[in-house]
Amino acid sequence: MAVTIQKIAELSGVSRGTVDRVLHGRPNVSPMVREKVLRAAKQLGYQPPAPANSGAEKHAAILIPQWTDGHFNRQIVSGIRRALRYIADPSFVLTEQPLRTMTMQELLRAMDEQIRSGVDGLIIRAENTPEVRAAIEQAVQKGVTVITYDADVPHSGRLCHAGQDLVRAGAIAAGVMARLIRPPEHVLIVTGNLRMEAHKGRVDGFCRRLLELGFSEDAYRVIETNEMPELTSELVAQALQADSRLHAVYMACQPLSGCIAGIRKARRTTRPHIVCNDLTPTAKRYLREGTVDFVIGQAFSQESFHAVLAMYQMLLRGVKPKRELYYTDVGLITQEML
Repeated sequence: MAVTIQKIAELSGVSRGTVDRVLHGRPNVSPMVREKVLRAAKQLGYQPPAPANSGAEKHAAILIPQWTDGHFNRQIVSGIRRALRYIADPSFVLTEQPLRTMTMQELLRAMDEQIRSGVDGLIIRAENTPEVRAAIEQAVQKGVTVITYDADVPHSGRLCHAGQDLVRAGAIAAGVMARLIRPPEHVLIVTGNLRMEAHKGRVDGFCRRLLELGFSEDAYRVIETNEMPELTSELVAQALQADSRLHAVYMACQPLSGCIAGIRKARRTTRPHIVCNDLTPTAKRYLREGTVDFVIGQAFSQESFHAVLAMYQMLLRGVKPKRELYYTDVGLITQEML
């Protein structure tokens, strides 16, 4: 007997509309509900409808940069695995290509190699630079479908993007920060590379919201550290030593450990408040001990899950995503939630 949406809805205790959104990889479903529906579907033996052209294989590749913290890579791979289990279609062949670094040069080389090998689709995380935009445009002209995750490259011809609403995440961080400090106190904003949409969006959202909350433009300072621990430590220490009114740090990216090292190096009599992004094992430890005040969470596994599912739908079914931007869940985590 065929497994219906109604049966899955009854078993999981949600509406048919919610089941439909989950089974088709659509947004606006909480992670807990999504997992509940997927478990119910698996328990009932649900199988996605076979694509019309199931006899023809389609090949895609997802390029995975090497973050300084392995937490991100593990989350991305977890989302890929979950998507492939859900798809369960041997006609969709996905290659996972780890990169040794996060440099644009290595990404461009990997993209060229995959295109030369004949892939039908590419899933990438990249800097928003003229070189990357040109590479995506050329790939699309050659018939390769390109999807971005985590860091977007808009106006490049890519099909869609799966990632955090960066401006909103930055604004949430600013709202929290405004409850920890007051004018004329200053805040240091630490980011990796403003050419990365994933970094620039958070900074833009943070600064805009901070101004709306009554802080002046000279109340914040932005430094770029390329996510390098030693450079982060040095620049954070220098900033704290140079400005006695710096009472808080917003870590818009990684590495948090470098930021903490810089704060300790500055030898302040009172600890600056810290709000950071991404609930990594390091962030959990510092949040638990009280060194970090709040963490803005990012659902990396949702990003890769949706990107892979969108690629499958496009290549095997010819179905374009209903949205150009798929925003994943944003969470505010406190010490009490651990």
